[in-house]
Amino acid sequence: MQFQVPQFIETEDKIVGPFSIRQFIYACAAVGVSALLYFAVGGVVWVIGSIIVFAIAVAFAFVKIEGRPFLDVALAAANFYWKPQIYIWQPEHIRAQRKPRVAELEPVKARPAAVAPARSRESLAAGRSLHTTLATLQTGEKPGKQSDREFLEHKMESRYQIFRRETGDKQAARRVDYR
Repeated sequence: MQFQVPQFIETEDKIVGPFSIRQFIYACAAVGVSALLYFAVGGVVWVIGSIIVFAIAVAFAFVKIEGRPFLDVALAAANFYWKPQIYIWQPEHIRAQRKPRVAELEPVKARPAAVAPARSRESLAAGRSLHTTLATLQTGEKPGKQSDREFLEHKMESRYQIFRRETGDKQAARRVDYR
């Protein structure tokens, strides 16, 4: 059995002469706005306003950017600029390393240039105070004192979730937050 497969599904049907219904509506809207401008202001202001209105109507009717109509692109741009953009810095918590005893020290070897500097207790304390301030801003309540173990457990719980499969096996999965 043969079926007819539709061709050219991305092209719009031409309803009014060479225009699709969407293009015809934009053209009619431009003519209507131009007529309102003619009766409202007249003269040179009407000519300049009509040129701008017709340019916008032509852009909405015929321009496509990467296959998307200009209206979709304009709405996406407006949403991007008018909605607040929130970027949250979340530093990784690094546990303070204990200093080795004199007996545990190895002979000094040449280090490669890309070795990261050791973290001091002051920098870790500053990171913790930033984390506390961020948590206070996000939740509105000040978090209690946490040990390093509690902090790491909370961090792991917020990133991973352990669930039980139908077979009874436990498995950890990365948690994704779609906000």
